[in-house]
Amino acid sequence: MKNPAKLLQLKRQYEAFYARHPKFMRYLAYIIDSCMEEGTVMDVTVTAADGKAVHGNARLTAEDVAFLQEVRRQLSKDD
Repeated sequence: MKNPAKLLQLKRQYEAFYARHPKFMRYLAYIIDSCMEEGTVMDVTVTAADGKAVHGNARLTAEDVAFLQEVRRQLSKDD
C-alpha cells in the first residue's frame, strides 16, 4: 500500500504543475487521446537551461498505451 500522504502531496504537485503549464498538459492529453496506439514512437528532446539537449525515444506496446490511457483517465477525474 502506498503512503496516502505522499499520494496527496503528489496530487497537489500535479495540480500546481497543471496551473503553471495548462497548455502543455492539454497537449499531452490530446496526444494520449488521439495519437497513441501500439507501435507509436514517442520521441522526446529536453533542452536544459545551459543548452544541453538530451534525446530519447520509445516504441509503445499495447500495455504502454493502456497505461497512459489509464493515467489520463485518473488525472482527468478531478478536472
